[in-house]
Amino acid sequence: WWRGGAASQLPQARRECPWHPRLRQSSLLLMRPAAALSTGAQAWAGRRGLHAIVVPGNGDVGDVRKCNFYGWAEYSLQAAGLPVRLPEGGMPDPLYAKESVWVPHILKPTAEGGLGCDRNSILIGHSSGAAAALRVAEQQRVCGLVLVAAYADDLGDSLERASGYFSRPFPWDTIQANCDFLLQYAGARDSLVPISEQTRVAGLLSPKVQYTELPRGDHFFSPPFNDLVADILRNVEDMWLKEGGEPSLDD
Repeated sequence: WWRGGAASQLPQARRECPWHPRLRQSSLLLMRPAAALSTGAQAWAGRRGLHAIVVPGNGDVGDVRKCNFYGWAEYSLQAAGLPVRLPEGGMPDPLYAKESVWVPHILKPTAEGGLGCDRNSILIGHSSGAAAALRVAEQQRVCGLVLVAAYADDLGDSLERASGYFSRPFPWDTIQANCDFLLQYAGARDSLVPISEQTRVAGLLSPKVQYTELPRGDHFFSPPFNDLVADILRNVEDMWLKEGGEPSLDD
């Protein structure tokens, strides 16, 4: 199998990142969840500079918005009041997704062409992007860490081993301490990452992780992904309320 994404260069059997050429704005609108940040939470998030960053799986060559759930998540979160950053034109080293390339790119300021992950980021990582997100969170405090189809082992694959993410143990306690909230999503029928590995990761991220397992879920190849959007918005609302926000009857 091929890690985290796919590209036109890969054999059909190994394409993990199906493209959706018909997934236009009208289709996105029909699938967008009705949830949105309250007026007060949206204003608070704006003052703080909260934003989401989507780190795709590997193999994302070109416009990642057409791949998996990425474009749908961008549209849905932005429609709900939360700005989103995606790697324009794809990630560097898209096929091999090496830690030495991806982690610096995620942390590099946007003014320098990176994704600008910082204290106000909600970092969403899918598959190999989840491995990269874990390595980012071991060194950078973030607002939220969202893991989709996550794994923390090379699973006996030579490409995974060469990526660098699994060359040493993950500091699970540090990762938990470095995020205000932590979400993880797993598909019980994932065809690429064994569900046993995903539940193992959840155990290692306990007690902080909010774990959701979709009984019929695969590798999150296509939208919609309503749980992800609703849970992120709920956690942002909770943070706002904890900082003294008052819910409005008008929302």
